[in-house]
Amino acid sequence: MSGYSESEEAMAQQVRAERMPARSRAWLEAECLAVARRTAGGKGVERVMIRRLNPKGMGPNWKVADIIPQPAPSVSGVLRQALAPLTATYTLEDEPR
Repeated sequence: MSGYSESEEAMAQQVRAERMPARSRAWLEAECLAVARRTAGGKGVERVMIRRLNPKGMGPNWKVADIIPQPAPSVSGVLRQALAPLTATYTLEDEPR
């Protein structure tokens, strides 16, 4: 239990979303690809795919789902660590269903 009422948590989430710029799926995947290619061992990455999350509270609303081609385990951890700050910097825009 966080100690906050539901309305306080909803307001905090709204404030957080207002501070984080929303970007399209295409933009986020392209930015992830650029970061991955600049990271040691990521030169051969051809595509980064993201997945929408539905957080309860103030967590990020997307994550890196796949790195193509799949890098070696030792490189995968380094790439995911390099990409992690993006999920705390940008939100994924609402997409039409």
